[in-house]
Amino acid sequence: MATTPQEIYGPGTHVDASFTPVPEECKRLLRVFAAKTPGFTQASEMLDGVKFEGDALPCIPGPIKAQAVTAVLHAMVGIVGLEILQLRGDDPGSTVCVNTNHAGLYPATPALVNIDGHTGPDVIQLPTVPQWDKDRQSGSALVFRATAIYPTADKDTWFQLHGSLDPWIVLRTIGIERDAEATVRSTDDAYALIGSRVRTYRAQEIEQLMLERGLSGSIVHSPAGWRATEMGRSLARHPLVNYKRQGHGPSLPPTPSIKTEDRRPLAGIKVVELARIIAATAAGAALASMGAEVIRVNTSKLKDYTPAQPSSLMAGKTTIDLDLDDPADHARLTALFEQADVVIQGYRLGSLERRGFGFEDALRMAEKRGRGIVYVDENCYGPDGYYAERPGWQQVADAAAGSSYVMAQAFGCPPGQGVLPSLPISDMSTGILTALTIMCGLRDRARHGGSYRGHSALAAYNMATLDPDVRLYQPEVVQRIQQTYRFPSWSSDAHVAPLYYEIIKAWDENSDLIRNDDYYVRFSDSVFGNDLRVLGPVARYADAETTPRWTTPPVPFCHHEFRTFHMVHVPAG
Repeated sequence: MATTPQEIYGPGTHVDASFTPVPEECKRLLRVFAAKTPGFTQASEMLDGVKFEGDALPCIPGPIKAQAVTAVLHAMVGIVGLEILQLRGDDPGSTVCVNTNHAGLYPATPALVNIDGHTGPDVIQLPTVPQWDKDRQSGSALVFRATAIYPTADKDTWFQLHGSLDPWIVLRTIGIERDAEATVRSTDDAYALIGSRVRTYRAQEIEQLMLERGLSGSIVHSPAGWRATEMGRSLARHPLVNYKRQGHGPSLPPTPSIKTEDRRPLAGIKVVELARIIAATAAGAALASMGAEVIRVNTSKLKDYTPAQPSSLMAGKTTIDLDLDDPADHARLTALFEQADVVIQGYRLGSLERRGFGFEDALRMAEKRGRGIVYVDENCYGPDGYYAERPGWQQVADAAAGSSYVMAQAFGCPPGQGVLPSLPISDMSTGILTALTIMCGLRDRARHGGSYRGHSALAAYNMATLDPDVRLYQPEVVQRIQQTYRFPSWSSDAHVAPLYYEIIKAWDENSDLIRNDDYYVRFSDSVFGNDLRVLGPVARYADAETTPRWTTPPVPFCHHEFRTFHMVHVPAG
């Protein structure tokens, strides 16, 4: 079938007729997303109050409008923050400032860290940065290439293999044992060996194999192909910002706003963050910048994503170590739930229910105390459908929903191939989407009472960026971006971590983008070093006292002794 102009990046893609500079495009997309978000303001003074500024040309390679969509999500968080301030009796005005260049850097947050002059991959090797994944630090080429995109036995159908947190389980599943390392001399050798095994499976066979073993991975779908799947249809039934009022007992009253010495929108809000890796962690960091008290709960028995620790993903938080197999620690988490206004749950859907910390458990505690709770699950595939409880990662969502397919088409690859987007975009942007979902729930709890359950999904974010109302950049715009920043070329074997360091290197060599101190915050009292610089909050207000900021520096996982939430201090008078 001949390719139509609207499908130049593959089936189901829609392309701009002409180029609009990023700040102007953000204004259009803000209204698009506001109109599609139930309960979101349609007031012109609020939507027009967002001031987008930045360069005309996007700074992220490829045709997907990740930079503009991310900027819009940050703007929406800022708007809901203003609404919460108004409910508290403040008069914050209607201005939210979003620098779109800053928003373009946001997906690279884990890599934009400088500790005492050390930056890039060197940061992870510093003795002050604990190692939480020995496999990834082992230097094994097979471990490294266990996460990559491979052709299957089916013509024009590729598969995103994902090593997850135990790549040797995945490798053994396709017939590669550790003794294979003796003959693997390079990452190219590893890619060839793993590829030879993946090519023995038809696409649906390896998809089913991973599903049966409880492993992650996805066929590389086109946008239209994904929307035609049963899982794609299930996810498409939900709005991107997806939350609803819940409750079985008597209706809980509106939660009164508390005026504190801290004038940020979420001052006094208590958040339990149950998360690993990036997306839910980013949500907690955004809420902390808005003034919430965030207690992050990890267990030191599990791996986590080491580069997140010194970045702003961990700023403004208390981080504790709990083992839910220990009855005393189980009781400690129960005590946190009893106090919490918000629970962020970033593990597989349903996994915490089995531990007594699912939504229904939180709801019973909220109804017993007479104050509602906002509980949001962040995962790969959304709240329902046959993959809802399946593990997933950024790369898997990119492959499933069509982003990797679109990138490959933009690079001139054959139909069916997938190429990873340049940064952990869906991870970081789903983080700010999760924060937006939570803030909408908090706003409605203050207005109407009750408890709220929400869901945010990596694949849902990807679908939103590929929506016909959002559209993709024309090939000539993609070429202009490439000519400006001189990004490296990459293909299906790329791993996200070295790739985003290459993107940052291109920014550094061909622009002043990452050298603008306006986008960063510094901490002189960090456990990581005497001078820690991390990417700062994107949305800002005109009033310095209400504008998002972190008051404490990033810390490692499981850093603090257990404590419960602080009592809210209300100023006299």
